[in-house]
Amino acid sequence: MQKIFEEVLSLDQKCYEKFALSEDLLMEHAAEYLAQTIRKRVKKGGTIVFLCGPGNNGGDGIACARILHKEYSVSIVLPYGAKSKMARLQLKRYELVGGQIYNLVEEAEAYIDALFGSGLSKKLDEKSCELIKYINAQEAIKISCDIPSGIGNNFISDEVFRADMTVSMGALKLPMFEDFAKDFVGDVEVANLGVSRDIYEADSDIYLLGKEDMNLPLRDKKNTNKGSFGHTCVVAGDKSGAAILAGTSALNFGSGLVTLMSRDSLFIPPYLMHSNSIPKNTTSIVIGMGLGDVGVDFELLTTNNCPLVVDADIFYDTNLPELLRGRTDVVLTPHPKEFASLLRICNLGDIEVKDIQSNRFKYVGIFMNHFPDITLVLKGANTIIASKKQMYISIEGTNILSKGGSGDVLSGMIGSLLAQGYSGKDAAITAVLAHSIAANSVQYNNYALNPIDICKEIKCL
Repeated sequence: MQKIFEEVLSLDQKCYEKFALSEDLLMEHAAEYLAQTIRKRVKKGGTIVFLCGPGNNGGDGIACARILHKEYSVSIVLPYGAKSKMARLQLKRYELVGGQIYNLVEEAEAYIDALFGSGLSKKLDEKSCELIKYINAQEAIKISCDIPSGIGNNFISDEVFRADMTVSMGALKLPMFEDFAKDFVGDVEVANLGVSRDIYEADSDIYLLGKEDMNLPLRDKKNTNKGSFGHTCVVAGDKSGAAILAGTSALNFGSGLVTLMSRDSLFIPPYLMHSNSIPKNTTSIVIGMGLGDVGVDFELLTTNNCPLVVDADIFYDTNLPELLRGRTDVVLTPHPKEFASLLRICNLGDIEVKDIQSNRFKYVGIFMNHFPDITLVLKGANTIIASKKQMYISIEGTNILSKGGSGDVLSGMIGSLLAQGYSGKDAAITAVLAHSIAANSVQYNNYALNPIDICKEIKCL
């Protein structure tokens, strides 16, 4: 996993003060890394237009244009001029080697966005939006320097540079992992600024997950039986299909036994068991999906010491906060609307879904500060896992998963890992990654996913 930062100015300052690396030197390293990235994607001699802003992000772009001058047909566009000290210095150097400056954007094989970096504090003006709109319409390679222009802290502009790739300078920045940024950042790489990331970076409580962080419940011991791998109990409600999906995924993800608990008789697959109560040997409980009007027996849950996965309808029950108090073995899996209800019933704010979606990390942090021992999985284009005042972000999810029942499968997978002895955090991390990777392995058109397809694919990871 990689560290993510809310700001990097302090990291740059550390380089100046502790390692005697000047601002100029850091910029030259940034420009050289960006140049190497371009060389890998654009044939030598190709036409490249650099869109350079007035500040240091523009300075990075101007310096890169100078490095590539003569190697490529390079030009820069400066819609706002060069205003920062470093941008003016880089412009002087660029002009001294004979670099060209244009007032209008020409057609090119590649466009490099160095307009505005991660410090953008307000939405882009009409001039910038028109420029970016024109570039986005071009059939060309598009690379952003630091972060796509138009993405700011907690907001997105009317037009955003749609990058095929983003080269983040020095470290990963939090805004590029908001849901609203997913359509614009493309592939992400981190540029070395003259020291390794281990030296440049500081401590962080926010991490980007990778496939290597998935810890599948592979079986090493040979002397085992079905009881060796836990017993997941899924509480069924009005819509029993949701519980069947959760139960199927729990079984396919390693749980030795899976029982669907319901007061009513159910038509269920032969590999799942049925009970009118929670079995005594249960090692995890999954509840919420498809409950409908059945309701929740909270006394039953509070007197049971099993790890618990909470999903869907239960996030609207005002008794839920009482269940959470003092618990350390609960995993919550809301989507944004359910999370808004969770914040409301926990008296943490009456927040609209659109506000949550524009600042997901803020509201996850608010919840985490009040319930630090609960594991929260906020589903979305990028899923946020919060536990012990740390956040973990998975960007593996895609629009393939935008299908009813996908979340039920995820809850069953988390419940299965809890039943097998995983901690809440570790169960959430592995299940979220496996869920997305399995979905991406399905060989259908991206609109055709059936939740059962995920249940099948998780057996083949």
